[in-house]
Amino acid sequence: MDRNTIIRALSDLADEFRIGTKLFSTEDLPEAFHQARIHNKWFTKENIIASVNALADMISDEPTVEKWLGKYPEPKSKAKKILLVLPGNIPAVGFHDVLCTLLSGHSAEIKLSSDDKFLIPWMLRTAEKYFPKWVSRTHYHEGLISDFDAVIATGSNQSAQTFETYFSRKPRIIRHNRSSIAVVHDTDGDEELIKLGDDIFMYFGLGCRNVSLVFIPEGFDKQRLFDAFLPWKRLEYINAYANNYVYYKSYFGLSKEEPLDGSFYLLRENNSTAAPVAVIHYSEYNSIDQVKQFLSENKENIQCAVSAQNDIGNAVKPGQAQYPRIDEYADDVDTMAFLAGL
Repeated sequence: MDRNTIIRALSDLADEFRIGTKLFSTEDLPEAFHQARIHNKWFTKENIIASVNALADMISDEPTVEKWLGKYPEPKSKAKKILLVLPGNIPAVGFHDVLCTLLSGHSAEIKLSSDDKFLIPWMLRTAEKYFPKWVSRTHYHEGLISDFDAVIATGSNQSAQTFETYFSRKPRIIRHNRSSIAVVHDTDGDEELIKLGDDIFMYFGLGCRNVSLVFIPEGFDKQRLFDAFLPWKRLEYINAYANNYVYYKSYFGLSKEEPLDGSFYLLRENNSTAAPVAVIHYSEYNSIDQVKQFLSENKENIQCAVSAQNDIGNAVKPGQAQYPRIDEYADDVDTMAFLAGL
């Protein structure tokens, strides 16, 4: 397929994704969406719809897709077997790796996460009429395989270390846990803080692009954060999330630590980039240079940074953390370049 045909096909596929989410908003169809929700307590209807729609927006942004595809050579005629060990922390989060592999002309040897077994197969079945050659180049595996040429694997910090050892003789991209940070300014408006709430609470904070650490200026009125995050108070009615809130409230109480209580989350003064579900870390700064130094020292643990101002380099605007473009790569490792170089 030539690039213009690919761009149009991706746009048509995005429309199919949106048809699926629109149907799911009122019924328990498509069946794959329904099964995904039943199988994983964190995959609520809201989260499945949000993730699939975000992917639809990503692949239908035709100017960005055209520019993205133009950066790489035409797919090689001889396909390599790419083992894809996919994550399952948020719905269909591994789709970008699958898409890159297939658009690069390779075969996708997919090891689905046990937490996300239904959505990506549905997406690829839906893609068959637009990309019929993908059918023969897509294979699913219950466990790890030995017959492959390269691997892209995502997991926890512990499993990433195991992957590095296990796949040490193969070309590879290995990803581990990362989190995201945000910088708040005295000049930020209420609307920007409300959008920051989306970056924190979407998908219950389980994604690597979810903000778990917020930098605020010294003396900043934290009540502004409490007010801005109220639209997400509905999370207290989700048992899995509410249980985490209750647990960590008790845990910190027993340890004599007193985070601020937002009634459905805890705002804890701590500069760790990783925070548990229902806990938000914050740290005060008196100079933006402090934040820049922190970013430099912790870049291996940070997926993205959110800021309403253009003061910390390559940041996304509030409310955009969960809507990456097709040319934005996890861990800032160019997956398409890796695949083109095999």
